[in-house]
Amino acid sequence: MGATMVKRGLKKAWQITGAAISYTLFGLGALIVGLVFRLISVIPGIPAATRQTWIRNCIHAGCRGFILTLRAFGLIRYQFALNSMMQASGGHLVIANHPTLIDVVLLFAVRKNFCCIVKGELWHNMFTSAVVRQAGFIPNHSAELIPLAVEKLAAGENLIIFPEGTRTETSDIIRFKRGASNVAVASGAPIVPVLIKCNPGALKKGDKWYTIPDEGLCYTLTSGKRLHLNELIDTTKPKTLQYRELTRFLEHYYKDWMA
Repeated sequence: MGATMVKRGLKKAWQITGAAISYTLFGLGALIVGLVFRLISVIPGIPAATRQTWIRNCIHAGCRGFILTLRAFGLIRYQFALNSMMQASGGHLVIANHPTLIDVVLLFAVRKNFCCIVKGELWHNMFTSAVVRQAGFIPNHSAELIPLAVEKLAAGENLIIFPEGTRTETSDIIRFKRGASNVAVASGAPIVPVLIKCNPGALKKGDKWYTIPDEGLCYTLTSGKRLHLNELIDTTKPKTLQYRELTRFLEHYYKDWMA
C-alpha cells in the first residue's frame, strides 16, 4: 500500500512538472515570437500578407511543439480524424465544441493558416498584441466583428469559431450562442463541424491547468461532412430567424453527435 502511494505521488509530481515545463516553454515561445514580430512590424517593405504567413506558421509550429511536449510527458494522447477539415479549401467556417483549455491549440497544431477570433485582452496585451494583429486575427470586442469575419471568409481564409463562446460548463451540456450562426448566415460560407472529445474530462472551465488525471487525457478530434446553409435552414426567411434556426440546428447537431 505504501509503495503504491509513493509511486502514485511520484507520477503526479512528474505530471505537474511536465505540465509546468510544457506551459512555460509555450509561454516563452509566445513571448519571443511576440517580441520578434513587434520589431518586424516597424521594418518597412515587408508586405502584411508575408508577415501574416510567417506568424501563422510560427503559431502552427508552437502549438504542434506544445502538444508533442505534453505527449512526451505522458499527459495527453490524441487521435485525429479530420479529413473534411484538412481537405477544406479556403473560405470555410470551422466550428467546434469547446470542452477544454487547449482545444484551439490542438486545431492550430493540426493545420496551418487558420484565422480565429481572439479575446480583447490578447489584442491589447503588450506581449501578444503584435502576434494577433499581424496574424490577421479578429478581436471579439470589435463592433465590426461580423463584417471582418465575412471579409476573411470571402478572401478565402478558413475561420475557427467556438459557438459556445467559452469552455463548456459541464461535459454533457452544450449551449450555443448566435455568433457562429450570424457569421455563417452573413457570409454563406460552408461549415465544417469538428467534435472534440476529452476522456476523462479535465481542463474544463474553472479547472486548474495542472489538474490532469493519473492516466492522462485522451483527445479525439473528428470532423463531420461539410454543411451548406441552404440544406440546413430556410434562407428566404428574415435574417434574425435564420440566425435562431441555424443556432438551434447546430446545437442539436452536436448534442446528437455526442450522444
